[in-house]
Amino acid sequence: MRTLVATAVVLIVIAAAVSSWSDSTVPADPPALYPVGPEPITGRAVIPNPGDETPQRDPFSPYDPGPPEALWQYAQLGAAEKTVVDHGRDTGGWSSVHDGFRNAVLEQQPAFAAGAAASQLGIADLATLGVVP
Repeated sequence: MRTLVATAVVLIVIAAAVSSWSDSTVPADPPALYPVGPEPITGRAVIPNPGDETPQRDPFSPYDPGPPEALWQYAQLGAAEKTVVDHGRDTGGWSSVHDGFRNAVLEQQPAFAAGAAASQLGIADLATLGVVP
């Protein structure tokens, strides 16, 4: 009985191997290739429709809110909205928050500088070299 089961398992494995590695299959047609002209090296991006390009916006400039009449004036706000605006105008407690962030950045700066130097040198971990930043 064992030999019958073992023989059946071997035949199934051989049948699976033969059917999956058969050289008789016809290769599929290669995908159609579309002619693509060489991209000119001009320092500018290629634009498919000249005239449709959008100029690059300076990421540090604020967005233009539109014409002055589109802006809300303080007098147009309701009482609840004025309360929110007035709360935002109170900048008295902001200096402690700013000082906290400044101190945190100054505290972490040596570690960041060491990490940047290690990255430039191609060293994965300074601790494995025995170097203490």
